[in-house]
Amino acid sequence: MKSKSLKNKLTFVILGRSGCGKGTQAKFVLERFGKNKARHLETGRFFREIIAKYKNPTTEIARGVMARGHIFPAWLSASTWLKLVVEEGIADRHWVFDGAPRWLWEAKLIDEVMQWHSRPLPLCIYIDTSLKEATRRLLLRGRPDDNRQAIRNRMRFFSKYVLPTISFFKKEGRLIEVNGNMPPDVVWKEIDQKLAKRLGKKWPRRR
Repeated sequence: MKSKSLKNKLTFVILGRSGCGKGTQAKFVLERFGKNKARHLETGRFFREIIAKYKNPTTEIARGVMARGHIFPAWLSASTWLKLVVEEGIADRHWVFDGAPRWLWEAKLIDEVMQWHSRPLPLCIYIDTSLKEATRRLLLRGRPDDNRQAIRNRMRFFSKYVLPTISFFKKEGRLIEVNGNMPPDVVWKEIDQKLAKRLGKKWPRRR
């Protein structure tokens, strides 16, 4: 496959606090592209599957990190999606990152991967949700790793590490910011409108 055939393949990274609805909005984006035309790179799910499937020193440490609500290191996050790029050959599809990159290092790595494949650089969708609203949603979700201390830890990590990554995309002119305090369908409508304005004919119309 010639690299020029990848020039129209789009990459989105969806970032925001835990509980902002990244997964929901990622699925809306995927549905717009249609079946088998885009790949969902959901790092949180990848981690949970790996921890459940394997038992070794690395996954034991990862299990504790997840229980405390801490963020996995960029190298571990990157290993999940890089494996798909190399082994499953997904570079010929649109990509929708859900919850990554959280670290600036990983954001720059994704840029490097895009450049190597002659794909456009990623566009970041930032779902800006208040601390209060995000915490409320997480407590309602009721997952084992959504206890109050773990939630506080995740919120602190977001402020310390993820916000600088979001600032990186903003400085690069590759940031779309939406109000994440609204219901999911309202958030999606704003994302849809802003992507259509930004991408023009490259953004698929409603089906």
